[in-house]
Amino acid sequence: MRLIQQTKKTYVLFSIVIFIVSSIVIYFSLKTILDKRQDEKLLWDKDLIAQKIKYEYPLPIFDVEDFESTTPIRDTLYFKDTLIYQLINGVEKYETYRQLTSIETLHNKTYKIITRSSKVRNRDFFITIVLSVGIVIILLIAAIYTVNTILMNYAWLPFYENIEILKGFSIEKNEPIALRGSNVEEFQELNQSIEKLTGKLSSDFRNLKEFTENASHEMQTPLAIMQTKAEYLLQSDNLKRSQIQQIKAIYIASKRLSKLNKTLLLLSKIENEQFTDKEDIFINDVIEKHLELLEDFIENKKITVEKNFAKEPKIKANTLLFDMVISNLIGNAIKHNIEKGSIAVVTSDLFVSFTNTGLPPNIPSDSLFERFRKDSKSADSFGLGLAIVKKVCETNNWQINHTYIDNQHNITIYF
Repeated sequence: MRLIQQTKKTYVLFSIVIFIVSSIVIYFSLKTILDKRQDEKLLWDKDLIAQKIKYEYPLPIFDVEDFESTTPIRDTLYFKDTLIYQLINGVEKYETYRQLTSIETLHNKTYKIITRSSKVRNRDFFITIVLSVGIVIILLIAAIYTVNTILMNYAWLPFYENIEILKGFSIEKNEPIALRGSNVEEFQELNQSIEKLTGKLSSDFRNLKEFTENASHEMQTPLAIMQTKAEYLLQSDNLKRSQIQQIKAIYIASKRLSKLNKTLLLLSKIENEQFTDKEDIFINDVIEKHLELLEDFIENKKITVEKNFAKEPKIKANTLLFDMVISNLIGNAIKHNIEKGSIAVVTSDLFVSFTNTGLPPNIPSDSLFERFRKDSKSADSFGLGLAIVKKVCETNNWQINHTYIDNQHNITIYF
């Protein structure tokens, strides 16, 4: 979940809690205030009636004998809510009243004074206030949420734009990264750190690239000299057999070292994404070319080749790298095959598959793509062929799998 979405979610949850709590507080506060005001009104009415009884005795509207008592009773005062039956506009119903019951001694007589006030008007007033306050709170929360969302989106816009810029950043372009500025101090510090880091990465990459190329170039010269000198010595007539064998070993070792140097340099270039040019490649044409180039090796092992080609499948990739991948896979299918074995090649726009007969591998399938891991015991093999193929697949976001089922190896590349 994005930070801005998490912030919005937290804001909404807190807003709901605040709304519920504030609604409860407002409800009970208003109820308490209205009940208190109504109780004060009832007390005022009770005092008014008591004054009339005291100073305008006898009060004509009361049947005093029903409330009189010759025995003194302690004065009492209490409030309660009660229901009063009424007939309003021909409709019978009960209405809620607030009632004050008071027992007082006036002129040495005890009176029971009851005053009531309808709560219907207070209820309507109470509902109106609660609804008004509730609507105001909801509108306020919605307004704050909207304004906060707009402000957050505006504040975070440079951050998300910079993420897209980082996704498209390439060290190979040798250009400083240009991030969008922001008036947020934290984003400014982040931009400065990223610019400094990418600058250091670009510098280190250039230095490493130059060192690798220079080291490879400088190594090729003495290796070429060693091979030339070894070839010259091998042509001498006055050498003993043991000397010839030693010179031959030197020649083979230097040639092998030269090949290893070139392979590692190629692998380094692939990892550094120096092969950026891509074009449409017809898969069938590339495979046919390499099958023709290796035709002598195929005939030497009497291998049967079965081709199941889709109609003109093509892929967008670097020509040199794709050519190298196909060359390695076909070469392995021949090299690790058996006498009178078979090779099956399947192509489509989505994948290319190579299946060949062969002995079971001595190492797990995943290990075949690791550097210097090889199933073959050949001294000429460095165990880098499939590592190069794997690295090319990773660079192009392809997936490569190896399986061994029913005495057959299968390597499939999914584009």
